[in-house]
Amino acid sequence: MPLINRLPAKYLTRQRLPRIAMILLFTVFLFPSIQAPKAQALEVVVEDPELHPTYTTCPQTHWYPFANSRGHTAYLTLNTNNRDHSTNSAEWHPVIPQPGYYRVEAYIAFHAPIKWCNTAQWPIAHDTTEARYTIHHFYGESQRSVSQYPIADQWLDLGEYFFFPGSNGHVSLTDFNGEAEYTTSISFSAMRFTFTRPSRPTVYLPIVHSADPGGAPPPDAGVIQGQGFDTCGLPSLSKMQTWWNASPYSFFGLYLGGIHFPSFCSKADAAWVSSAHTQGWSFIPTWVGPQAPCSGYKHVMNADPAIAYQEGRHEADAASAAAAAVGLTNYGLGGTVIYYDMETFGGASLACRQAAAAFMNGWTERLGELGNLAGGYGARNSYVADWASIEHIPGNVWAASWYADGYDPYASVNGITWLVGLWTNHQRIRQYAGDVSNTWGGVSLAIDINVADGMIAMPAVKSLANPGEIASQNIKDTGWLSAEQGWLVVNDHLYITNNRGADWEDITPAAVQLASLLPSGEAWSLSTASEAVYKLYHSADWGKTWHNLDLPLQQGDWQALQLQFNSSSNGWIVFTKVTSQIFSDGILMKTTDGGLTWQSFALPAGEKVTFNTPNDGWLQDERNGLLYNTVDGGVSWNSEVPSVIHSRPTTYPSGAMTSGWRDDELGWSVTSVGSCAGTKITSGFTCQLDNSLWQTLDGGQNWIKVPIPTGSSLYR
Repeated sequence: MPLINRLPAKYLTRQRLPRIAMILLFTVFLFPSIQAPKAQALEVVVEDPELHPTYTTCPQTHWYPFANSRGHTAYLTLNTNNRDHSTNSAEWHPVIPQPGYYRVEAYIAFHAPIKWCNTAQWPIAHDTTEARYTIHHFYGESQRSVSQYPIADQWLDLGEYFFFPGSNGHVSLTDFNGEAEYTTSISFSAMRFTFTRPSRPTVYLPIVHSADPGGAPPPDAGVIQGQGFDTCGLPSLSKMQTWWNASPYSFFGLYLGGIHFPSFCSKADAAWVSSAHTQGWSFIPTWVGPQAPCSGYKHVMNADPAIAYQEGRHEADAASAAAAAVGLTNYGLGGTVIYYDMETFGGASLACRQAAAAFMNGWTERLGELGNLAGGYGARNSYVADWASIEHIPGNVWAASWYADGYDPYASVNGITWLVGLWTNHQRIRQYAGDVSNTWGGVSLAIDINVADGMIAMPAVKSLANPGEIASQNIKDTGWLSAEQGWLVVNDHLYITNNRGADWEDITPAAVQLASLLPSGEAWSLSTASEAVYKLYHSADWGKTWHNLDLPLQQGDWQALQLQFNSSSNGWIVFTKVTSQIFSDGILMKTTDGGLTWQSFALPAGEKVTFNTPNDGWLQDERNGLLYNTVDGGVSWNSEVPSVIHSRPTTYPSGAMTSGWRDDELGWSVTSVGSCAGTKITSGFTCQLDNSLWQTLDGGQNWIKVPIPTGSSLYR
């Protein structure tokens, strides 16, 4: 039977193309009857880096050689944060045997602390926490900033990339980073390239073409390079004006509706959109319709790809009508860009992924017929890469890839490992921080933060200047054991103080995101070097020594929100799912043996939990104000409001993001206050962010600012 007769009719749809015969290069992801070639197990190892300059002696070339465990020579050089002082670099050039995707890994060889080969013999304790690798692959270049410490005789994962046969691809590493100059060594040893999968197999299908509709103006959409935000609640126009004047943001995530749009969120009308655009704002129009059939959400698309395809077209009609109603379109129902919110459905079967991809195929096709541009929002386990395998590929993606807890002036749309080589031509928006509190110009909002080099609606008439930035330390977590003794996570480092911040001791086991300490000296820290892997560390001696604990986190796109231990035995971790502002999902992991074993429970919302006893706990959904209670340790939750709620003082320092209490008198707060000077259309536009730590000893009547340590981040 000819292949064309075995394909579902939904894939033989019309596409707006020039009036010439066309051949479409089409992937077979959605057609299980066509088998992809099996990946062959192979790896290429480059044992010896190509050094620049070539090694002669350590004092002459600044290379410190030593024997690694692989029978070859590894080299160290000192870091510098001054490009004028940068002298050393190396490259690894593999000979790739066949085209495909390869996992790239750097071997970090063990060595003891060294004394540098100069007259002063500087003591160098360990390797860098900020090695800046550049991977030169078929689709261009990708930068990875990762920590080589405390790795020893292990492979450091740099990601998966597509390489063509031959020796055109390579990896490079220099001595330049952001750490204090000449304080760490940068390790150069072997580099491994492991074949993981071939490029997508292809077949060629004839398609039916149709004429371009005449007379339609171009969409009122364009590429923006800058930062913006989205939120469930619609800010007032006065708040939007303040943020336009006093924040670095220039676009706003505009929810148009959809069956999953909740009643406690608010939608804009045409007057609001027009006024906000007059202020200067552009928009990410977003539709929140049915989710993947295996996602577990209330409203799902059909599991049959043929029906899901038609549902995608139907949702495109509804979204376009909503866009027209608020004034985004310029030609009937057409003339804008609309993104579809596709939430995660991790661990999905092939059938579920096929249905979701077919839905996006219909969504994109119908938007194009109406004269709109199509985009899609999703996280790693939304299987966004599958959209590159459908007939009508969305031209733009909004990737939920969180790594920050607040505004990052250096945020980039690059570095998303699950989008390597896809949507690279000014087609990306990245949501890099979720559900955070921001204060700019004295106005606070709970938002998600985005950086864009991609398509938005109603772009600014005048070019906007990227603001000059004066950044502050990134405070992630803190707590106090007494008025003098406390701990702090800042810039991925864990510190303790015994004199209310006059001095801080660094006890970092790895790049730390959250921590919890007890007066006994027991400590737990949660670390992540990627979106997919979390590691839990435990110390019994105030962080002098650490060991790793197994953390059986279920598959999904998770962001750690809370780590808390009330005793040496009882503790819990809250993870919130990486979602848009419309959704809030979380899991609670509890332990009764100090972290040796864990139980997981679903939460009614992805929010922090307070346990008064091992079984009695509380959670408040910040989106709608609902308060939930559990009396069985988190197994089940109800939304009954208790008759008496003990509330803490409501007077906090301006810009408070998080707070906590040791008792009725001792409490703390972390604030983030931003301001900008100049205007967004001038080159002198500058923004400053001040992150601070505060302590109260009288129940919140007075707040004292606590000094915090300085240092560069372990991961960027």
